[in-house]
Amino acid sequence: MFLLSYIFIAVVIIYIGLAIYLYKLAIKYFPHKKSISKLVLAFFILLPTYDIIITNILGGYYCLTTPSTYISKKVEYPESIYWEDNVYPGFNEEDRKLMIKNYLDGVHLKTMALNGDDEKVYVYVRDVPVQKYNEINTKLLLETKKYNQINKQFTKELLKENEALWLELRDKFNEARKIVDEIEKQQNSLIDSCSVKEKVFTKQTMPKLNYTVTFNEVKLNFFSRNFLYSDVTKITDNSANEVIAQNQRVMKLHYNIIPAMSTYYDQESMCGDGLYFERNVMQMGGLYRTRNHKIWLNEKLYKKYIKGEK
Repeated sequence: MFLLSYIFIAVVIIYIGLAIYLYKLAIKYFPHKKSISKLVLAFFILLPTYDIIITNILGGYYCLTTPSTYISKKVEYPESIYWEDNVYPGFNEEDRKLMIKNYLDGVHLKTMALNGDDEKVYVYVRDVPVQKYNEINTKLLLETKKYNQINKQFTKELLKENEALWLELRDKFNEARKIVDEIEKQQNSLIDSCSVKEKVFTKQTMPKLNYTVTFNEVKLNFFSRNFLYSDVTKITDNSANEVIAQNQRVMKLHYNIIPAMSTYYDQESMCGDGLYFERNVMQMGGLYRTRNHKIWLNEKLYKKYIKGEK
């Protein structure tokens, strides 16, 4: 990392030096043609930055013409969802294990289907005793509320004003955190104690589930995809055959002047919500949900489009 930084700084210094040298050379040999020296200067300014101008013009166009993010309803207990990811594409074995850990709690979500990287559809079922889960969850909500109340009071300002009270609250804060952690462990242990059953289908033979989440790359034209990347997530209520949420992101690729360190695009989207948009719709409390794949999408696309890996 440090070596790359030094190389980058060296290249910039050489580039600036070359630009100054050629600019002075143009003035020396064409003293009466100021337009030539101006062209040389414009060339060296625009060469490393032309993509910034094009990217922002294209980004502005796509953001104006892309459908706005919308959510018509949120779901806390979907019970069954089919995730179809056509960008990676599909979920490999490691990804499927991660999805089970992140989503399949057997209460909010009892059945989960995932399109595999082998064109098969993997269906996972977990059933957790609802009464036992609710008992633990009620305790968790109560203790979390107490913890949050203490946390609001436990501030740096209080330390300056009343150190004795701050120390007292610190002990209560630590104790409340331990209680919450312990109840969370009980809840996770209950979920983990319930086995997960796996069945393999094709897309044509898989059972019908309540909701479908699709993730697709938006194929931009040849010119635009040299500067931008775009994808779209759709969530469909299968019982009503209705798209209840949709989000299209437009992301700028790294500018030429900034080296891409194993990532394909700038993490901040030009428009559209972040990568975890579906979590704003499927509000299944108490789950891990760190990410959907073992490899981050940004890294995956870098390997696909820059390194040429499959």
